[in-house]
Amino acid sequence: MTASNLFWILTLQFLFGLNYLVSKTIVLHYTPFTWAFARSFFTAFVLLMVIFFRKETRFREVLARKKDFMLLALTGIILNQACFLLGLKFTTSYNSALINTLIPICTLAIAAIKGFESIKSKQIIGAAIALCGVFVLTPPSQFNFSNKHLVGDLLTVGNVLAYSTYLVLNREFVKNHSPLWTTAWVFLFGSVGLFLCAFQDLPPHFFTVPPAPVQRALAYGLVGGTLVPYIILSYALKHTKSSNVALFVYLQPAIVGGLGALFYDHHFTKESLFATFLIFTGVFVATQYPRKAPNAECRQPQETMT
Repeated sequence: MTASNLFWILTLQFLFGLNYLVSKTIVLHYTPFTWAFARSFFTAFVLLMVIFFRKETRFREVLARKKDFMLLALTGIILNQACFLLGLKFTTSYNSALINTLIPICTLAIAAIKGFESIKSKQIIGAAIALCGVFVLTPPSQFNFSNKHLVGDLLTVGNVLAYSTYLVLNREFVKNHSPLWTTAWVFLFGSVGLFLCAFQDLPPHFFTVPPAPVQRALAYGLVGGTLVPYIILSYALKHTKSSNVALFVYLQPAIVGGLGALFYDHHFTKESLFATFLIFTGVFVATQYPRKAPNAECRQPQETMT
């Protein structure tokens, strides 16, 4: 993996990690479907304006690939965001964080089933080490299996499956298409689907000015939590295996813990520091591959850019 790819993927995890903290504030003020639609529509609007002024809209190609866009929007936007936010509303943050650690494993499995990647021993070992770190940081004993949280847990599992599928499908799609162009149209298709869900779910105070903390959370959630990271994600998937991008999800609990200590007076413990060490070690091990010889024959050049 090149230094440039590593930098952008780490930036992506930082942005998503902070978004995890602010999303809880937002879904307590707005319904999950309303917030999911708002962030999707905002991202679609901004990106479509960009590609319009760059004269890169390519409507005919969009119509020709509409089935691909609908599938990407369904997995990456509609199901992913709706299931994550609904799950976060009905279950605990511990449950959500623990379930989401299944993303790297699911992504690798889906990529292998579709024949896009092969499972390597270093990926398994690295994922196991990182998962141990997650268990130290978020002990399974705090995972509540009560009926009260069952709906939220199942929705979060749906989020894992949807996001993992999106990583694999988007990785293959952006090999031959512009990441910016792809992201713009995926979010537009996703916004249409989320609007149908949110229209009947608008809260009475939707058009009133929210409290200042919610305003700050909304500003970050729209730009730093959605627009910027999804652009980075598409560019990262163009040059890095989907399973490698997914492995960096293991960094999010450590990042969330660090941001919580910085902004929410959370305190680091020996366990959290040890967990962070395990997570970083696991990701490092899983993403290390021997470089192929320069004259080695490779059928899929993109797959070597890890």
